[in-house]
Amino acid sequence: MLAHLALCLLGLVAAGGDGGHGHGHGKGKGPKKPASKPNIVLFITDDQDVGTHTREIMPRTFERLVDHGVNYENFFTPVSLCCPSRVSLLRTQAAHNHNITFVELPHGGWQKFNDYGYVSHTLPDFLQAVGYNTYYVGKYMNDHTVKNCVELPVSGFNASDILVDPYTYDYWRPAFSVNNGPAEIHNGSYSTDLVGEKSLRHLDTALAADEPFFIGIAPIGPHSYMDSSKRESSARLYMDTPEWPERHAHMFMDAKVPRTENFNPDEPMGVSWVKTLPKLNESNVEYIDEFYRGRLRSLQSVDELVGQVMDKLEAAGVMENTYVFYTADNGFAMGSHRRQPGKTLGYEDDIKVPLVIRGPGMPEGKTDTVSSYGMVDLSRTFLDLAGAKPDYEDDGTKINLHLGEGNKADRTYEKHRHSLSEYWLRGIEEGKFVEASYRDNNTYRTLRVHDEVAGQPVTYSYAVWCTGERELYDLVEDPYQVRNLLAGLNDVGPFAAFDAGDVPEDRQRLLHRLDALTLVLKTCKGESCVEPYGALFPQGRVSTLQQAMNRKYDEFFAALPKVHFDHCMLGFQNRLELPEWDNAWAYKK
Repeated sequence: MLAHLALCLLGLVAAGGDGGHGHGHGKGKGPKKPASKPNIVLFITDDQDVGTHTREIMPRTFERLVDHGVNYENFFTPVSLCCPSRVSLLRTQAAHNHNITFVELPHGGWQKFNDYGYVSHTLPDFLQAVGYNTYYVGKYMNDHTVKNCVELPVSGFNASDILVDPYTYDYWRPAFSVNNGPAEIHNGSYSTDLVGEKSLRHLDTALAADEPFFIGIAPIGPHSYMDSSKRESSARLYMDTPEWPERHAHMFMDAKVPRTENFNPDEPMGVSWVKTLPKLNESNVEYIDEFYRGRLRSLQSVDELVGQVMDKLEAAGVMENTYVFYTADNGFAMGSHRRQPGKTLGYEDDIKVPLVIRGPGMPEGKTDTVSSYGMVDLSRTFLDLAGAKPDYEDDGTKINLHLGEGNKADRTYEKHRHSLSEYWLRGIEEGKFVEASYRDNNTYRTLRVHDEVAGQPVTYSYAVWCTGERELYDLVEDPYQVRNLLAGLNDVGPFAAFDAGDVPEDRQRLLHRLDALTLVLKTCKGESCVEPYGALFPQGRVSTLQQAMNRKYDEFFAALPKVHFDHCMLGFQNRLELPEWDNAWAYKK
């Protein structure tokens, strides 16, 4: 089963060629047909951190999407691992509610998704129910294999070409299940180019019909390369430098991983297994730089596809009624905190991913620095645009599309300034310098808050670990997370930060508030995921961190029980994550 464990990041695809770079920005032939429901195009890449989402690296994506839409600075993955993140997109649910938490059994993967009965109760199913034609090409979910792709079919698509294991991450030997049929292996074909060709064919079909359409385009770039022949014969993970077609071999020859403050520091930092990592040697750093160059080259085919898809949409004259989304399933870290390539942690490199939206009525070239959203909110936005609803309670809120204050359809949640990333399984490292693929004691909850206090913008990252350790970073002052404001207290005890005399009063007061938000969010459902202050203050007195910092609430927040783990154990074990929010604890005047 470990052969099926692949780290994912949904991906954009490209079919080779220039991809319309610098072309096709006109209106095309004019609207082909009137439609009351908008078309939705989703590009979702695999393991793309925000550091690789730049104009220099992806010029077509910036020219065709960012310059004509809104770039969201604060967008986060619910779990820094592909399969759980993708399930949150398909189900519009936080990971602790859908409980697909890993990439294979017993805690995750396509078989587990089926065991829970989620098939036929997913985003594309709900879109089809309100009249959409739906299509999908590329990476869908881990542990969707050549052995189970027929007996465990995907639901909700008019047509689909799904990459299947163990060939999913083999750039030159991909295998697709076409419309839930047996796997078709393509020896010697570059995966992203194939995803591009297939996507453009499905887009032709979608454009020829009278119904609104949804198409998901998910290449594997820039995910690590995994040789399918080794995955077939070994239980060990072989994850190495991403690969690229020859036309991109000349690019980024001198690129190196940015030498930020947290890159291979002289002193160890972090908590749990991270604080035990040795300093990277020169050979390891050179390898990480080459790995980085491979990631950048693998993204060029993705960038080309964005241009090709935009060319086709504009030529068809449907952009006046089409929303285009670009995102990734999780981020990726290289060398930060002395790490090998990988994800699965709650740091910014791992959980912060690109989100760009272009659509009718949206401003051009705008950057949203105010809101904070996650994958469930993206899924909820698709549902709201389509007028669709799931057949269960979802956990998302519609993303502010900045359509204008007078537009009732654009429900702006200016108070939505938080995201929670969760993790319950082993940490995973990648690359040839990794001695063991897995790291234990990697269970944590990370709260990300972007708000305002005393009239000044604040950004905090607060994490509670199963080891009893806590992390608190002021990301305005410390964007690379090298100064844990609670570091000196982790050896004292799990609650030391709340009552230690040497902790500044303002920091303790902030900590009580952040822990209270975590307490609500870690078991939230529905509206409490969107507005956790509503659970804490059911009478509506508080809805922002600035309001919560009022001293009159000090006693209330200090008295709330504190989030902690009984001990470390694999899988989502709610009985070990204490306490569970009780409405009886809500504020009473």
